[in-house]
Amino acid sequence: MIQLRSADMESGLNEASISNDIEERGGRIGDISNNTSTTANDIRSRNRYSRLYSRNDTDETDNVSSAIRSSSATALHTSASAEDVPTITLSRTRLRRAKPTEDKETKKTSLKNGSTDYDSKTTSSLDRPLITSNGIDTVVHIKLNKLKLNDHNANNESSTPTTQDEKNDTVATMATNHLNSVETPEDNDASNKVRTSSALRSTLPTASPTSSRYWDRDTSRSSLISSSASHADENKKTAVNDEETEGLCGLKNIGNTCFMNSVIQCLSHTNELTKFLRNYNATKSPTSKDQQILYEFSKLIKEMWTNNVHSVTPMELKRSFSAKHRMYSDYNQQDAQEFLRFFLDSLHCALNTGVKGEALKIDDNLSDNKKAELTWEWYSRLENSLIRDLFVGQLKSTLRCTTCGNTSVTFDPFWDLSVPLPSSSRCKLEACLDLFIREEVLDGDEMPTCSKCQTRRKCTKSFTIQRFPKYLVIHLKRFSETRWSKLSNIVEFPTGERELNMGPYGANANSNMYFSLYAISNHMGSTAGGHYVAICKHPVSKKWHEFNDNLVSESLSEHHLVSSSAYILFYERA
Repeated sequence: MIQLRSADMESGLNEASISNDIEERGGRIGDISNNTSTTANDIRSRNRYSRLYSRNDTDETDNVSSAIRSSSATALHTSASAEDVPTITLSRTRLRRAKPTEDKETKKTSLKNGSTDYDSKTTSSLDRPLITSNGIDTVVHIKLNKLKLNDHNANNESSTPTTQDEKNDTVATMATNHLNSVETPEDNDASNKVRTSSALRSTLPTASPTSSRYWDRDTSRSSLISSSASHADENKKTAVNDEETEGLCGLKNIGNTCFMNSVIQCLSHTNELTKFLRNYNATKSPTSKDQQILYEFSKLIKEMWTNNVHSVTPMELKRSFSAKHRMYSDYNQQDAQEFLRFFLDSLHCALNTGVKGEALKIDDNLSDNKKAELTWEWYSRLENSLIRDLFVGQLKSTLRCTTCGNTSVTFDPFWDLSVPLPSSSRCKLEACLDLFIREEVLDGDEMPTCSKCQTRRKCTKSFTIQRFPKYLVIHLKRFSETRWSKLSNIVEFPTGERELNMGPYGANANSNMYFSLYAISNHMGSTAGGHYVAICKHPVSKKWHEFNDNLVSESLSEHHLVSSSAYILFYERA
């Protein structure tokens, strides 16, 4: 059911006058037929409304008002059982609509006559102008409650609208067709047929307001539940994404500091060290240079592992480190492995809680494993820090006299393994490790003093690893101290999880010790000049990224890890 009202007559009409208009004039309701061509309606509406709303012809305007009154009267008379049908209001934009004044008796009369009061609270949010002509806007206010539109035309059968937007568009189309059917008295021909309100009502099947209201509520509730679930999933994804992007932060080069940036990135991706530094809070202000270095480093790590931080400047860390190590106070190029040793030593000294005790005394009759255990306990009492727990291992050095066969064994801590490179242009890391533990002959000026012969003898010396650290640092000796040149050998090192087995290089045979690669410090160039970058594996996403000063690349494939630039390898014990 479609209800038409004119804004010019809303303030003056009452229910009694509406009844009189019904008896005297009767209403005209246009034919809403699905078989009518849309193009014909558009042409007809343009011709008609150009005459309807012409301001120069006052007589035509009066006729239009009469036609609208008659249509409105008929529509009001037949709207008793059409609560949920669309309502159309014609209004002039330049005129203010006066608020209708009704007393209680008038309202009772209206309800008794079956007219429906238009309540603004029940108005749908769909409020849009359909036709604009000569300054007059036709505004369609449509109230929708689970409206089902059925097309009874067998030739043009369409599906029932399933979404709210489809319902709105369908009802708006019907309303436009109804407006096109309104005629002026001049266009009234004998051939035009007037359909009654029952024919109009037959095109709009009655829908239960109760069921439609529950449908809206249930839909809103289900939408709210699905929205809440989607928000929860979105929050989880956001949290995971945040964890996967934390730490992907570059370091600005402040003057030939790429060696420092590369090492800091590798240490930043040392999982246990970063966890400790992110939770580290100094109880008091730093009192030593080492503590100042630790303080600035922890500040830098916290900033690097903050969300949405893409690049930071390590100026304060560089200044505090240079205050202790004067060789780094200028902006000259430096060696990354040498910087790593100095830097870890400063962190260890800042965190060291060990106390000096008596000198180490061990009985030579004890087994080698017992000697190693006592030596480590003594060293741990003297050097006790997280840095030692993470990076320090124990080497076993065996010295054998070629004259008497006497064997001397000593145990020393190591912070990294500096392994030589073979002469071939391409080799495996295992070949470098084999060279490291290979027995070496000490002769000439290098001859040591045999404890049994009590004189200098030709001896052999070999290394094995007695205790493996949690994080193993392998330094590839690319820079020759004698020729002052760089070796560009391609060393093929294990890159996968638990792929490096250090068991064959341990002091105890028949034991496996697996490590996984997580960071690489690369050097490109020569001894005359070069550049350092880091390639690190993110602890959460397990993706590889290249850190080139303040630039961070997208994820890299493991095939890009092995190159002739690899200089320092960082492995984590599985």
